[in-house]
Amino acid sequence: MAMVPVQKRGTVLVADDDPVMRLLMLEMLNQVGLDVIEAEDGIQALEYARGMAPDLVLLDVDMPGMDGFEVCRAIRRHETGHTVPIIMVTGGDELEAVTLAYEVGATDFISKPINWPILGHRVLYVLRASDAIARLRIADAQNRAVLAAIPDTFFRLDKDGYYVDYEAGHESGAVFPVEQCVGKHVREVLPDDIATRLLAQMAAARATSHIASLDYELRRAGHTRHFEARLVTTGADEVLGLVRDISERKSAEEQIRRLAYCDSLTGIPNRQAFLETLERELARSKGGNKKFAVLFMDLDSFKRINDTLGHNVGDQLLKAVSERLRETIRPRDMVAPPDHHHNNNLARLGGDEFTILIPDLERVENALAVAERVKEAMRRPFLLDGQENYVSASIGISLYPEDGDDCTSLLKYADTAMYHAKNCGKNTARLYNASLTMEIMSHVKLEVGLRKALKERELYLLYQPQVNVASGRVVGVEALCRWRHPERGVISPTEFIPLAEETGLIVPIGEWVLRTACMQAKAWQNQGLPPIRIAVNLSAKQFKDERLSQMVVAALEDSGLDAHWLELELTEGTLMDNALSTMSTLERLRGVGVHLSIDDFGTGYSSMSYLKRFDVRALKIDQSFICGLPEDAENATITRAIVAMAHGLKMEVVAEGVETDAQLRLLEQYGCDVVQGFYLGHPLPQEAVALMLREKAVSAPPA
Repeated sequence: MAMVPVQKRGTVLVADDDPVMRLLMLEMLNQVGLDVIEAEDGIQALEYARGMAPDLVLLDVDMPGMDGFEVCRAIRRHETGHTVPIIMVTGGDELEAVTLAYEVGATDFISKPINWPILGHRVLYVLRASDAIARLRIADAQNRAVLAAIPDTFFRLDKDGYYVDYEAGHESGAVFPVEQCVGKHVREVLPDDIATRLLAQMAAARATSHIASLDYELRRAGHTRHFEARLVTTGADEVLGLVRDISERKSAEEQIRRLAYCDSLTGIPNRQAFLETLERELARSKGGNKKFAVLFMDLDSFKRINDTLGHNVGDQLLKAVSERLRETIRPRDMVAPPDHHHNNNLARLGGDEFTILIPDLERVENALAVAERVKEAMRRPFLLDGQENYVSASIGISLYPEDGDDCTSLLKYADTAMYHAKNCGKNTARLYNASLTMEIMSHVKLEVGLRKALKERELYLLYQPQVNVASGRVVGVEALCRWRHPERGVISPTEFIPLAEETGLIVPIGEWVLRTACMQAKAWQNQGLPPIRIAVNLSAKQFKDERLSQMVVAALEDSGLDAHWLELELTEGTLMDNALSTMSTLERLRGVGVHLSIDDFGTGYSSMSYLKRFDVRALKIDQSFICGLPEDAENATITRAIVAMAHGLKMEVVAEGVETDAQLRLLEQYGCDVVQGFYLGHPLPQEAVALMLREKAVSAPPA
């Protein structure tokens, strides 16, 4: 039967001067699958060991020329022989020979006489052990390399909190000297508060077998460093800890927090930061039965500065306002002293809106006092681009718990009170009360209704006659817009026209009035009635609309009305705002062929030079000057002067608001050309105007 070849497991160098011994060793080692290199003496053995790199060396102690001890010592000194296993074959069990064998570097020894059947297995065992040691050595080297590359510090604690081992990471920020730790209790190494937390987390890790962690700060080399310790149990009586320096991460987190919670322009807290502060203060005040106030501030003149001087100057102003608010609000106005992060009691919500939180409020007067300090601070001039600029502030105040018990309500009510302050003349502070919400809701509801009014055909026109003083004949009408609300009935124009101006709805409403008036004037003409001039008011927003001239042309073309029967009325303020642009717009309108007049004259600030340049057809004396006539001597003087001035500029004069015969007679005496008012006729629907025109003679206006 053929022999199955044995797989070779390594190479053994056998050194013995006895050829019989070498032969027996060769046979025994081959049987266990080992290759054999034979050396006849110590010198040859050393040569083969250095040149052939055997996996194991089997050395006889007694050899000529160089004994086994010398060969072993020489192999160990060579760079390739540090780890090769060496078995010494001694002549007996003499203690001296065994001791010397280990001293010169032997791995094991075999005593003569040799037990030949177990020789091969003994060698295999040493090879396996050597291989295991080699793998452990490699693993240890790898582990040490890994540890050297890791910046973290490792330590072991026993169940009582004493350091059993300590391996510092390569980052010096987390390092304590080893001698300061090993054998010491954590309370001897770390500050007491940190040690207490560490021991608590160690107990938690041991109790649950889960990873426990804690963050803490230490002063290292004059700087505060942040660390994270993670603990895991490695047995019933021991915990392994890993400490990492997280200072850079904390710095990055703080930078992110600043970006998330700081206003990028001014550097003070933003809306999100303020809301979170408000939430905390709300919880604190509820728990402690305390009161606090929310101040909502808005700059009154910011839009003017932004529009006239540019956004760059506007940004400078916002920065300066933020800095002044910081200086104005005292520490005792705050919830807590400023920490190393941010004081979020002052914030910029956006645009020119700022909020201030006043905690621990004892009296409402304290909140009003802070508001007054803020107003006074805003009154001082701001130096922007080398020029002094002035702004004022409107402030609304809501109180906890009187006005609300949630953040959203308190902020909303402070905002509502701020708008009330603006409506009361600006540069003032107002406390919130429930009636303001009703006003706001009514205002919002009215705005929604006004937006629907055009679509639902709820708007309509009335026409107030204009009568020539000398002839007593109707020479024109003024178109007046009215609103019939489906629920409230007829709403006064003094209520909805300012709302339309505020919301911008005055532009589409004004266009509808213009087109409807032109259509009606032409409709009266088509009925065979004598033509009369129809006057339509233009708001400032309409006058600034680039499409105004095209809008007028379209209204005239669509209605078929000749342009000289249409008169557009503008206020003094509208004409005086940006005179160069005004002249350009007036030229375009005159080019269309319509007439122009100045409405409410005497309440604005027109100058003689501008009146000459504007080249308008007529001046309308404001009714505030007419209502006191004839008793009010001052109004009488002003009225007579306006009439004389207008005639000197070859303008027609129209007086509105005439309500008595005495007023009419005085105006006739002063030479006023045209009058309108309740004494001459109330605003009338189109059918009544048509009836009036049929019954009275009508004189055409001059071309």
